[in-house]
Amino acid sequence: MSFYRTVIAAVAAMGLASVAFAEDNTNNTTTQAPTEQAMQTADASTSTTTTMTNTTTTMQDKVDLNKSTAKDLAKVKGLNMTKAKAIVSFRKKHGDFKSTDDLKDVKGFKNMDEKTLKDIQDQLTIG
Repeated sequence: MSFYRTVIAAVAAMGLASVAFAEDNTNNTTTQAPTEQAMQTADASTSTTTTMTNTTTTMQDKVDLNKSTAKDLAKVKGLNMTKAKAIVSFRKKHGDFKSTDDLKDVKGFKNMDEKTLKDIQDQLTIG
């Protein structure tokens, strides 16, 4: 395992070094130390990666009502395993959900207050 860490660290260092010592096309000279522009480029790429990761995480927070297992549905705040199993059972009997409003027809959701149901629906998607 440490061998692979060493290899990965070496590759990363070479990648950073290549940015720092890259040839400047405007002057056709090589720089001896990291330039401010190279450092800004590295910062921008790191920022972009972080933003993309955050966006991906946000998209993944919603659980697909028609494709998720009971275990996945139980991770939704406001749902327990019993309600998650009821959703899966309802889906098997009646087919896929057309909208998240169809949850009102599932056993255990009929008498649920509107705010709690809305909070649960906000975490679900139809795929």
